[in-house]
Amino acid sequence: MLKAHLGHMALFANDPVHLAEFYQNLFGMEMVGKSSNNSSVFIGGGSVNENHELAFIHNPKAAHIGLKVDSPEDLLAYYQEIKARGLQIIAVWNHGATLGMYIPDPEGNVVEIYWNTGREDYQPPYFGPLDLEDQTQESLRKLVAEMPSQHASPEKSLEQALSSLEEK
Repeated sequence: MLKAHLGHMALFANDPVHLAEFYQNLFGMEMVGKSSNNSSVFIGGGSVNENHELAFIHNPKAAHIGLKVDSPEDLLAYYQEIKARGLQIIAVWNHGATLGMYIPDPEGNVVEIYWNTGREDYQPPYFGPLDLEDQTQESLRKLVAEMPSQHASPEKSLEQALSSLEEK
C-alpha cells in the first residue's frame, strides 16, 4: 500500500503577513518565502526535510493539506491510483522544490500529494507547468535536474495559478 505523510498545511488568512508574524514571534518559525503582493506567506521551523511547514494564503481556494511521498515513483503511483478510482485531479504543478498534484477529498478539502525534489534554489510561491501523463521516475528526475534556477524561470503568481484552474 502506498504511504504519504503530512508535510505542510496551507491555511486561509485575512492578513497572511500578520498571521506569519504571530507564528514567528511566538513559535520562532522563519519566513522562507512570500508573494510579491503579500497575499501568501510561507514559514517553517527549520526542518531540513521541508521547504515550508505552514503557508498562510489570502485565497480560500488555495487552502490545502500537503501530503508528502518519498519518491517520484510514489507520486506517479498515486497519479495512476487517483485516475483508476475516477477521482478529480484539480491541478498538477511544478513548484520547483516539489512536484505535486491537487485533489479534493470527499468533504471538498483540497489535498496536495507531492514529492520533494531537493531543489533548494526554489522558494515559494512558484508555479510551473507539469504533466504526469506518460512520465517515469527517470523522466521526472531528469526534468528536475534540468530545471534552470528559479530566478531564470518566469514566476506565476498564486492568483494566476488559481485563475488558470477556474478556466478548466
